[in-house]
Amino acid sequence: MELVLQFLFGIGIFNAALHWSQHGLAGRLISAVTMALIAYLFYPWTLEQSREQFEVWMAEHELMQQLAVILVIEALIFISLDLALIKRFFNLPVARYFKTMALYPGLFWLVAMLYFQMNWFYSFSGIEFETLAILYSLIILLVFSLLPLGLRALLPEPYLRMEIRYILSFGQIIGAIVITVLCQGIPYHPSYNNFELNSLLIFLGTVITLFLLGFLWSRIAKHIKLKWKF
Repeated sequence: MELVLQFLFGIGIFNAALHWSQHGLAGRLISAVTMALIAYLFYPWTLEQSREQFEVWMAEHELMQQLAVILVIEALIFISLDLALIKRFFNLPVARYFKTMALYPGLFWLVAMLYFQMNWFYSFSGIEFETLAILYSLIILLVFSLLPLGLRALLPEPYLRMEIRYILSFGQIIGAIVITVLCQGIPYHPSYNNFELNSLLIFLGTVITLFLLGFLWSRIAKHIKLKWKF
């Protein structure tokens, strides 16, 4: 179960970075500072949580199924929103409420950030928790200042970044389905490690594959457009 959640946490953070990459410099900085402040202000609550408590939550099937429903709803919101933003980029008519929804960055990135903060606290010893909280907040500030900037540099076309989030949203739905299946009592071997190399490799492989698919589709679409134009 934790392996699936780590995969979904990665998608949530990457989707948030894709969302903020659509904003200007001021918007990206405000978002990064806000995330860093949230990470620092929530650290007393994060300290009260433990690995045992987290495992208890994962063992509660009803709670996990409710989480799966929320993930599907959020993914469907992103899918409809990204389609609207792509249409807007090509000067096609878009409903007014989609323009307001474009400000919605999602919520799962917050859960992911607090999860990694919990593991951050349990990864060190002999260092004051407040110092660790400040360091973690600075890392959040740095990552979410540079990651959207890097995405804009690698993918200058805004619609291509939205296409990637569109595809990742389907990955989020698949992850929610897997959570639902695991809650049905199918036997599996739980993971007791905080971080697994396999989960990281799976996430990186998925992101790279989806990135390449989106990149190739963008080039193919341009080629088809030019072919029909002339």
